Amino acid sequence: MNDFDYLAQLPGEEREQDWIRKRLGTLSVREGIVLAAATLDNSPENTVDAINCLQSLDYYTVLLNAGSYEALGRRYLLNETRMPMDALPFADLEQTGRYYEGIFPGLFVGDCYVEYPNPNLYPAYSGHGAPLPEDNGWTVKLKIASPAVPEGVWIRLPWFTGVGDYTSLEEEVTLKELRAQGWAECTLLDARCVVPEVGSLMEQYSDVGDLIGDSLCLDDALRWQVEDGQWYPAALRLENCQTLKLALDIAQNPDCYDWRPRSELKSAAVEALSESEISGNLIQTGGIDLCGYGAHLLEAQGYVLAEDGSGCIARTCQEFHYNYSTPAPEESGMAMR
Repeated sequence: MNDFDYLAQLPGEEREQDWIRKRLGTLSVREGIVLAAATLDNSPENTVDAINCLQSLDYYTVLLNAGSYEALGRRYLLNETRMPMDALPFADLEQTGRYYEGIFPGLFVGDCYVEYPNPNLYPAYSGHGAPLPEDNGWTVKLKIASPAVPEGVWIRLPWFTGVGDYTSLEEEVTLKELRAQGWAECTLLDARCVVPEVGSLMEQYSDVGDLIGDSLCLDDALRWQVEDGQWYPAALRLENCQTLKLALDIAQNPDCYDWRPRSELKSAAVEALSESEISGNLIQTGGIDLCGYGAHLLEAQGYVLAEDGSGCIARTCQEFHYNYSTPAPEESGMAMR
């Protein structure tokens, strides 16, 4: 189930083969289960097919403890119907499992049932020199080992169901693959995060369960709390953030930051120039860098320009509350700088 190296040897461009090798290098346990089903159903013939297959893994549904028609039927009746418990012994579970397969086609992989996605799923990559797709949809990737599996396996966090909640599926299949009862039995071999400001997670965490919990909180922050602008990455840089726990605290203190987006930089520049009696026609000619001048004006007031130029940010006088990290002595009760 886990031998997918052949995908990187399919006909195609060298850069596509390199992309596949890199992607397979951090394939999670859940993704391995899905990829096994995907390649058995429709074996890729070239690197373009393989890349699109790898990019579609989150569109599959994995059902645990459903590795046979009987198990699938039992799971369906117990989880998706109101079948009375006293009626269960009278149900033909195998026939029910085949009924479910007829509605949701898929494939058995180990003790799981993998449902195929919409057959009209739009390919993520067209080939022919097009830019290679990004491996996104994750916040943290961890390589975790156990006494039974010292070489370790990857877990991809989070895995979002798309229906409003996070599933523990990724954790369940990973623990099962590690043959471990809980994260306390496991050790961390590698850690990667999409937010570079969190620093080295390997140096910050000795408890795998604690890291997984904080990783899910970080994803929640990225997904919901900061979806309305670029203030969060700017705040991370403003605070010289170097730990995941401080990044979580910053996400929970939005009132501590005054964010002025790029559009407001232009407005500030136009207002200042108008007050200096510069004609509106001259201002609108494009001969003046309005964003640059607006940033200059705000920097004089203590604002800091975001690295990508998307706006300026400054601390407010609101008290900063520490729920995850511990403030340095000089920052205890920190407010406006």
